[in-house]
Amino acid sequence: MIRLLPLVLIMALAAGPVGASTQLPDLGDPTGTILTPEQEHRLGRAWLRSLRSQAPILQDPLVQDYVEHLVYRLASHSDLSEPDLAIVVVNNREINAFAVPGGVIGLNAGLFLNAETEDEVAAVVAHEIAHVSQRHFTRRYADSRRMNQAMLAAMLASLAVAIAGDAQAGMAGIATSQAAAIQSQLAYSRHHEREADRVGMQTLVNAGMDPHAMPRFFERMARSRQYAGSPPEFVLTHPVTETRIADSRNRAESLARPRMRATPEFDLIRARVQAAFISDPQQALTHFRGQYEGGRSIAQQAAGFGLVMSAMRARQYDLAESTLKQLMEHDPDQFWYRLALAEVAENRGDHARATEILEQVLDLMPGNYATSVMLARNLIATEDYADARRLLDRMLLKRQDPILWSMMADAWGKEGDRARAHQARGEYLFAIGQEQRGLEQMRFALNQSSERFALHSQVRARLQEMERLANERF
Repeated sequence: MIRLLPLVLIMALAAGPVGASTQLPDLGDPTGTILTPEQEHRLGRAWLRSLRSQAPILQDPLVQDYVEHLVYRLASHSDLSEPDLAIVVVNNREINAFAVPGGVIGLNAGLFLNAETEDEVAAVVAHEIAHVSQRHFTRRYADSRRMNQAMLAAMLASLAVAIAGDAQAGMAGIATSQAAAIQSQLAYSRHHEREADRVGMQTLVNAGMDPHAMPRFFERMARSRQYAGSPPEFVLTHPVTETRIADSRNRAESLARPRMRATPEFDLIRARVQAAFISDPQQALTHFRGQYEGGRSIAQQAAGFGLVMSAMRARQYDLAESTLKQLMEHDPDQFWYRLALAEVAENRGDHARATEILEQVLDLMPGNYATSVMLARNLIATEDYADARRLLDRMLLKRQDPILWSMMADAWGKEGDRARAHQARGEYLFAIGQEQRGLEQMRFALNQSSERFALHSQVRARLQEMERLANERF
């Protein structure tokens, strides 16, 4: 048995996809005998904890909310029968996306910097969903278990280099360490890629999106590889060949092409991400001000939103607020503008005003993730810990999000409940891959709750479960 596979190994195994037409060797049913769906789910969540400990995760509730809605929209039109997904956005400007078993879907923020339309982002996401729905990882894992341990160790060592940020060196290490064995793995990977393209493209069509977005994105990736000294990580883990581009283009021609549709939310999110990645706030202000100029087209409104984000970074709050008011005159129903107004108030230190705005939005959109996260944050800032906890409790019933546990630990700690603060802190640390520190916090919670029977029993049961998960082998 091997310990949980490191981040890039799983990305490389899962990223290699397959066509249903190829006949695999008759080894029984590897998807049923190697990893069950339940094991895949646990493996995926364990990998996600590992990812959070190694990679910078984007902590932007608006971007997270948008990505989750896009992924679930596509998943509802895919082969996933009961999608139970964990969706993560990595705070990295490089182009990349990945899928791992158990329904973990991830993408880099850089995808928004390079995609020109929502359908192009959706094409990448649909491709990754196909890896999950077709259980490609389990097939690859079944094959990988036939490697000898020395070769697997060499592969793990090379992939660790890629995890650290040098993807080219990591992939080169794999090639040199595996020799002939890696060649068969790559062939299998390309076959999986073709199947993910085919299945993902059908998902796009089912969701009413443009199947031609997939070959368009591939062509852009191929050009970037041709002219750039360092190809995108997406190209390294998802080889883009002329044959693959031609296949996807031909397949798209045979599918229905929907009518063009406006996607203002995509443009707004793209501008928000762009504003965050322009290192100099003054340069960002100049960039977006030149594109906006008070215009009312979708592109100009998005530029105005980027100007707001840049103004907040530059602490020019009057400019941010006046620009938002202009944007809201044109589109008063865009609730992201109201959330941005709350962000301006929060950045000014006016948490009461931010709370007022956010509560109004939440009345209109009950349960909205981005609004709820921002409201909980501001409730804690105004020392309304009880309301913050009630809000966080409702959210934690639906999702075990590290951000929520972090805020819960803050609220309990400031209220003086040390046992529950340790418990929430333990959940947070465990979720971000700091498993031993998380277990330590849970033990503190166990000691602090010794005279509170119900809480003590709850913490003890959860501690035992966390210890089992931390020691699980795959």
